[in-house]
Amino acid sequence: MRSQFRPFVLSIRNPYFLLSSLTISLGLTATPAHAQSSVTLYGLISVGISYSSNAGGKSLTQMTSGPQQPSRWGLKGREELGGGLAAIFDLENGFSITTGSAAQGGRLFGRQAWVGLTDPKLGTLTLGRQYDEMTQQLNWTSSAVQFATYGAHVGDNDNVFNVLRLQNAVRYASPDFAGLSFAGQYAFSNEAGAFSDNSAFSGGVSYRHGPFRFSAAMSQYNHPASTNTSGAIGDSYAFTSPFATSAGGANAAKQRILGVGAGYDFGFAQATLSYTNVLFDYLDSTGLRLNNVEASVTHWITPTLQIGAAYIYTFGESSAAQKPHYNQVNLGVDYFLSKRTDLYLVGLMQRAGGSARYAQIVTTAASSTQSETQVIAGIRTKF
Repeated sequence: MRSQFRPFVLSIRNPYFLLSSLTISLGLTATPAHAQSSVTLYGLISVGISYSSNAGGKSLTQMTSGPQQPSRWGLKGREELGGGLAAIFDLENGFSITTGSAAQGGRLFGRQAWVGLTDPKLGTLTLGRQYDEMTQQLNWTSSAVQFATYGAHVGDNDNVFNVLRLQNAVRYASPDFAGLSFAGQYAFSNEAGAFSDNSAFSGGVSYRHGPFRFSAAMSQYNHPASTNTSGAIGDSYAFTSPFATSAGGANAAKQRILGVGAGYDFGFAQATLSYTNVLFDYLDSTGLRLNNVEASVTHWITPTLQIGAAYIYTFGESSAAQKPHYNQVNLGVDYFLSKRTDLYLVGLMQRAGGSARYAQIVTTAASSTQSETQVIAGIRTKF
């Protein structure tokens, strides 16, 4: 059993309607009789108490917003235009439940903000702030998404955990061809005279057949740490990643990512395996290549109780012959009180080695040693 929830759907019959004391005005011109419109309000709230063994040299116990999926609310809309063609949009806000502040740098709709057209035969074209294909195609392979809160690959260096989004992005997604689909996108720099300064492109393919699932994707970010913050990447580049700059402190000139993932539902358990390869080219002409291998398994003990375990090995080599590597184990228990509300307990253990000087679980300050352990307990509810 997977957690399911029914979003609150408002069917728009008139140009004005009331939503939780907020009036939303939609200008609807004369349309054919077959045209129908709807807006769906959806979201989730997740909060927990976490303990980190070493965050900047000290243990840390804190309340944290969004461990098991970041808190968000959104508006998803669809207007049938006839002949299968529909106009669609998604405006999704991220926020902190502990402080009430907006996430993603204070943006109103920092998680997603896009509009487009979709047709069952021709595919879907969308424009705006969107997830790249590393997230769109491979997000499901990550144990951090399945059950393990912050248990992403070190620094989310491959963006499978969707820390990074693309602005100014135009994306095409194909229809489903007997389980096979593909997508691609390009994000503009929006800078005069510097077409590639903070631009990005991405592509991917997925296939599903019965209990088997496979995905592959790639992304490239050009000058992602540019001062051109109106370009493709407007967030703080690389977040808490230890790979955002070179050993000499230079920003990335380019980051290129390739990844594949496969999963199989055996009935009694679900297993996934993924591999990503990440290249950082820095402005000081040095470079770093990282490899991430992750294997995970989840099992429903009862229809309401899920357990999961994952192992992640990250290793690499820099142009200076440095060879960092990281071992990480994720363990989780998820108990569903209903289809919408669950309680979770997660343990994360990371050990750095080789030339890697410290451990660093995503969202935490760097450990002062090569080891870090984190335990998170919390509640999540969806609407």
